[in-house]
Amino acid sequence: MARKRKTATPKARPKTRSTPLARSAVLLHELQVHAEEIHAQNEQLKRTQSELELARDRYADLYDFAPIGYLTLGRTGTITDVNLAGAALLGHHQAFLQRLPMISTIHPSQRAKLRAFLAACWAQPSGPAQSIELQTRDAPPRMLRFTCRSQGAGRSARLFTTLVDVTDERRLESERAIALDRVKALLERLVSVQEDERRRIARNLHDHLGQQLTALRLNIGSLRDTTSAGAEFRARVDIIDKIAADVDRDLDFLAWELRPIALDDVGLNAALAAFITEWSSRQNIPAEFHDSTIGASRLIPEIESQLYRIVQEALNNVAKHAAARCVSILLERRADEVILTIEDDGDGFNVDAAADPGRKHGGLGLVNMQERAALVGGGVQFEAARGHGTTVFVRLPARTIPLLTP
Repeated sequence: MARKRKTATPKARPKTRSTPLARSAVLLHELQVHAEEIHAQNEQLKRTQSELELARDRYADLYDFAPIGYLTLGRTGTITDVNLAGAALLGHHQAFLQRLPMISTIHPSQRAKLRAFLAACWAQPSGPAQSIELQTRDAPPRMLRFTCRSQGAGRSARLFTTLVDVTDERRLESERAIALDRVKALLERLVSVQEDERRRIARNLHDHLGQQLTALRLNIGSLRDTTSAGAEFRARVDIIDKIAADVDRDLDFLAWELRPIALDDVGLNAALAAFITEWSSRQNIPAEFHDSTIGASRLIPEIESQLYRIVQEALNNVAKHAAARCVSILLERRADEVILTIEDDGDGFNVDAAADPGRKHGGLGLVNMQERAALVGGGVQFEAARGHGTTVFVRLPARTIPLLTP
């Protein structure tokens, strides 16, 4: 029998007992590690504090030397902070403005407006920025635009405000408005003088030349009736009579275009109806006139004249450029507006290209129509496309002739 071999079991190592000296060494090592970590954190804190102070100084410089005025208002409306530009706009030094009520820097006539504005800003703590324009109490006063937005809540709530000087901007706007009013008055005067001159020339053509042509045709007729005249002579007289009749008809139409008598005597409706009928006959283009203003009170002469001239210009464009088969004109009254619509089925045109100010010949008279409408406070719109005709929309104020009271 084989003998079993005994396996050797490893001997356990003797446990080392920790001594107070060893524990002290471990604790000392840990304290040294923590001290190094605290030192590193302290150095990081110092660098961060230095960066924050530098950023604060940069912000203070940016705030103080910004080209736009900045100030902060407290709950009571006093100025808690203001930069150099803001102090200059308000006309005082920074130190003087500190803790000064904002209302004391505003012109007395504007203070109620400022109170209402600040109350509205405080009422919307999370709302959008609000703006107002106020005059300062300087001599002469300046116009400043205040834009406020609330920040924070409770006792720390503030109104952060920007200030922009808009004095020159408002002055230029005022001067521009005055200049535009003067130009408009001059244009209105020019149009009025032009219409008076047209009226005078039309009456002279109708009364003076018309009578002379009538006398000429009567004499031509007496020559035709002469018994001793031969056939050849009468044939020539007939030709002269026809030429005189054509001149007489052309003269009547020219006088009508210059200033139709009906426009002064019976008003726009009858004048337009007669002109459109005559134009359709001469141009051999069917034209329909729909008038829904019959029976309404008459418009003031300036508006009637401009509407009549716009129709003339539009139909002149149709005859020259549109190659239309028919034209429709609609005149209607809506509330306080008079609306004129002129529509044709012609070739149409590119509205943007025709309205280009650099385009030769003024864009088919579009500018002329727009200026005439603008003179009486109205406007003109065009809808057109190549091959799809043209529609002209005119909107003018329906200012009527006041009724005479006994």
